[in-house]
Amino acid sequence: MAEIEGKRILVTRTREQASVLCEQLRSLGAFPIELPTITIVPPDDWSELDTALLGLYERYDWVIFTSANGVKICMERLRSLGYDPTQIKARVATIGPATAAALQTYGVTANLVPSTFIAEGVAAALREDAQRKGHSLAGQRILLARAAEAREVLITELREAGAIVDVVAAYFTVPVTGNAAESQAVFQMLQTRQLDLLTFTSSSTVRNFVHWLNTCTAQGLQQPDLSQVAIACIGPITAQTARELGLHVTIEAQEFTIPGLVEAILHYYEDAKNDRADNPIK
Repeated sequence: MAEIEGKRILVTRTREQASVLCEQLRSLGAFPIELPTITIVPPDDWSELDTALLGLYERYDWVIFTSANGVKICMERLRSLGYDPTQIKARVATIGPATAAALQTYGVTANLVPSTFIAEGVAAALREDAQRKGHSLAGQRILLARAAEAREVLITELREAGAIVDVVAAYFTVPVTGNAAESQAVFQMLQTRQLDLLTFTSSSTVRNFVHWLNTCTAQGLQQPDLSQVAIACIGPITAQTARELGLHVTIEAQEFTIPGLVEAILHYYEDAKNDRADNPIK
């Protein structure tokens, strides 16, 4: 019997994306419990994004997609405007294999997928790609299609390398907490220590989870003690956000993907089992 079996694990991803993580956890015998803390919405005004996307056919040397959410919204928007995504002239870079896989569903193959799945990895990979071709990023026109709420590090590094970077909000991350019954049930499970593990797949899931907790306690509910609950983060940026908000991060995936997160969780429980075997209580 795997040590993860029977563990109650909270999944805070968007409801549309939660199924992938839930299915993997369920296949290992765990009990995933959903409390989406965010949802993804497109821009109210498409004009800026439309102008940027049409530039992929003539103006930009590169486009960078930072998430599968951005890919879906941009590719669907191009199609709705009557354009074929497979005909874009710009080369494509993505953060992570999941984003590249999302592109592939639209017939577009990423030209560059850095081995480090964070913004800094993309900047480094683009510089290295330019150096291999005997030039630099100076003067290269790059479109960054991302969430409206995101770190500035990628923009800064690319501009310092001389690139001309345009940034467009492809989508917005909006806080949600499910329906009232779902929210109440999860909060009660936290209060009574019925949850074994919390999972976070982005900084926004962490921030909105903490906001939800604070909202509940502001309504007079007792603050749950999270000190005995394991917390798993998909990577260092998410983990840093969690720590800054006062959460104790127990697990940090080495590969910043959903399979990598699941593997890290599995190893955590197996390591705990081995520790108990090596140090039996007398």
